[in-house]
Amino acid sequence: MSVPEIIRRATEIGERNGKITFDELNELCGNGIEPEDIERILNALSDAEVWIEEG
Repeated sequence: MSVPEIIRRATEIGERNGKITFDELNELCGNGIEPEDIERILNALSDAEVWIEEG
């Protein structure tokens, strides 16, 4: 899945639930994500005011 698609889906989950969990985010990202992509995703979620929580 592309980084923009991950961001879109994660933002949708965050808007629906008020947050996204690390497990949900890891499921969206899969194994082929680069460190700079992770930073991009986290910045986009922060900009959208989507909080990331454990569990």
